[in-house]
Amino acid sequence: MSNPNSAFPGTAPAAETEGCSTEQRAEIDLCLVRHGYNNYLSNIVVNVACGLGLYAEFYITGHNSALVTALIVGLLVLSLGRVLAGRSDIQRLQAVDTPPSDVARGARRYFLGMSAGVALWGTLLHLALQSGNDNLKYFAIIVVSAMASGATGVIAPLLKSGRVYISGLLIVIIAELQLQPEPQHVLSLLVATFWGVMLVTHGRNHNILRNSIELQMRNRSLVDDLRVQQEALTEFNATLEDRVKRRTSDLKRLAERDSLTQLYNRRGIIQWVEDQRPRIPEGHAFAVIFIDLDRFKQINDGMGHATGDCTLAEIGQRLAEAAPDLCAFCRWGGDEFVGLLAAPEDRCADIGHEFTAQLRAIVQRPVNFSNREVSVGFSAGLAVCRPHPVAVSEAIRSADLAAGEIKRTGRGNTLLYSQDLVAEQERTLIIAQRLKHALASEEMHLAFQPLVCSDDFSVHSYEVLLRWDNPILGRISPEEFIPIAEDIGEIVNIGEFVLDTALATYTEELGRASHIRLALNISLRQLVVPGFAEFILGYLDKYDLPPCMLILEVTETIIDARNQDAIIGVLNDLHSLGIEIHIDDFGTGYSSLSRLHEMPISALKIDKSFVQQIDDQRCAIIEGSVMIAERFGVHTVAEGVETLEQARLLHAIGVTYLQGYLFGKPVEHFAEVTVDSDFLIWSQDKQSKAS
Repeated sequence: MSNPNSAFPGTAPAAETEGCSTEQRAEIDLCLVRHGYNNYLSNIVVNVACGLGLYAEFYITGHNSALVTALIVGLLVLSLGRVLAGRSDIQRLQAVDTPPSDVARGARRYFLGMSAGVALWGTLLHLALQSGNDNLKYFAIIVVSAMASGATGVIAPLLKSGRVYISGLLIVIIAELQLQPEPQHVLSLLVATFWGVMLVTHGRNHNILRNSIELQMRNRSLVDDLRVQQEALTEFNATLEDRVKRRTSDLKRLAERDSLTQLYNRRGIIQWVEDQRPRIPEGHAFAVIFIDLDRFKQINDGMGHATGDCTLAEIGQRLAEAAPDLCAFCRWGGDEFVGLLAAPEDRCADIGHEFTAQLRAIVQRPVNFSNREVSVGFSAGLAVCRPHPVAVSEAIRSADLAAGEIKRTGRGNTLLYSQDLVAEQERTLIIAQRLKHALASEEMHLAFQPLVCSDDFSVHSYEVLLRWDNPILGRISPEEFIPIAEDIGEIVNIGEFVLDTALATYTEELGRASHIRLALNISLRQLVVPGFAEFILGYLDKYDLPPCMLILEVTETIIDARNQDAIIGVLNDLHSLGIEIHIDDFGTGYSSLSRLHEMPISALKIDKSFVQQIDDQRCAIIEGSVMIAERFGVHTVAEGVETLEQARLLHAIGVTYLQGYLFGKPVEHFAEVTVDSDFLIWSQDKQSKAS
């Protein structure tokens, strides 16, 4: 049989199966083409689904046209034609003795069908990227990129055809991005990198499939030899059968085991579930534990990847040794592991928590090698599911989500997955997406709340408070969106907006000669931006305002930051300009007093949680904060003051400044302070007694 590649560029050159006969090479190529047609319908269905999705996006964004409709219709017609032609090709290719001409003809049809599809998709992509609508453009890029990614597996049997298909889709994206009115070089480079990775992945998948077919043929050859020599060489026959079994077992192990830890890999753990189903008692479920090692990247970066690999191998061995009956572990990827434990369904979550605690103690034991000691902790997500492969796959994703939440909120704990977590993650995602457009859409504005002296309730300063009113989500609390802004890198832009708007309002309403100060909250991420002090000074110069009128409020978290020395240097630079530094929410976080005294702070701001529900313990905390401030030679500010009784008590304790609804709610302009008449009488009486 001649090589079908001579008539079709879809499969790899026969030279890649070096050591095989001409007939074997032709049979391997036939198997590859058959494998390609096994995925034929999947490829067509994906093309149709993606085409209809893109057409819907054209329609939604208002960029539908007769040409777009014609192209989608053409894609549907092409897909139908490929299905009809493919049925006859599949029947011919499944024949016992398939002629080389049939192989070549079927392969060429496959190649031509894909090429025509690439041409249609290229035209659709061109129309989408030239539409000027960002949603449509990026939707089209994502869809086409996903198709190219999927092709690495679906078209893995056909090496050259797959490369043409992947390249045809991604080259169009790169070319169109470069032909935009404002060429997007960075995105083009990312797509080019993605293109290269996809080609490498596709090539690897092809080689794995080709080598597997070749290995199957060789195993079949061994079995044939055994049959020929069965009568005369019984003992030798048994030896060959044993070799085949060992080879098959080795192949199964390579396919289902992680080479570094010898635990199951992703495929292996799902196969284990399928194999164990008959053994799992009625009424039992799986506790799915997703383990994510904490700060493992620091080991790789600080000690080298060899040390990291040894650590992973040791952890894998410990997990395997800790597994009871009906329990298995797999290395999910990188520094992530997954454990499955069968337990009674009504107690599955509790047993999962207990088992995770045992695993944490085992994993945290120091790892010693090469005169080095490494200790690793982990964050874990927990989910419960039925003992079925599909349910387990879904539960692993759920446990992964719970583990990610633990990583964000504190590390080192275990969280049970719940639907509330999904809703929270969805809201976080929506906020993150809308936050990027909030400033451009003018959804954010400022409010100002007075801060008064506790002696005579005269206005000392105004705190600048950020407000976000989204037309869909409504008003979103700063406590909710500020951490998200820090995570996605928008806090610097928001901080610049707050500074610019606050100084402009201050200049317009109070004037440059005002003695009242302005207090702004500053994020840790803003402080670490190079040239932050010069940035602040630039805006003060812009509005011709002296630095002494500005107060910057930072939280206690800067005391525990990794780059603490650099941050203290920035604070010193700001202080040297005449800008006051206040510690906000004092008492609610972790403060190292040994570092607190090194910072050029002017006041400690006591959190409102201690003020609004004053009892003996909270009063002691406030008194302690005032004492610390006095020893450091700085002032104290109490926020959340709403009643005259609170104001009297705080003044008696020695708090310097007061802030709260008693003196004014946050408003969009610098409002005068109006206080209760009882407070006015009390203040005047206090001043007369003092005189």
